Amino acid sequence: MADSSPGFLRRGIQKRLPLISGLLTVALIFLLILFFLQWYLIRELFSFAADVVEDQLIQQAPDGVAASEISMTFDRVEDALMSLPMSYISGKINLRKVKAAADYALKANENEEWTSEEVNTMLKMMNAAVGFKK
Repeated sequence: MADSSPGFLRRGIQKRLPLISGLLTVALIFLLILFFLQWYLIRELFSFAADVVEDQLIQQAPDGVAASEISMTFDRVEDALMSLPMSYISGKINLRKVKAAADYALKANENEEWTSEEVNTMLKMMNAAVGFKK
């Protein structure tokens, strides 16, 4: 009966408290490292995808679309993506509009040829996604 007294339980918890707090600290540090690693990888993945799409679009750009306009648009999008998550929180980038532009690009490029109207529409959609207006 002496073993189940409240004083005995308190002493047992107090003995384990440094171990528990140490384990929680190690877990917190591990989770923070994992968070920053994921954040970095997501940013790099977005940057890589934007670069690939930009290069392909410049190569396939039809007459009536300036390569500099494509580059400027993708630079704006990449700048907004690089400042994630703050650009999303502040409303600088709308990820739904980025997804809509990507869906439009996939649908417009089904026949593997771009028209100048399709490219200009996609660029307008991407500029709208990052809040840029001409």
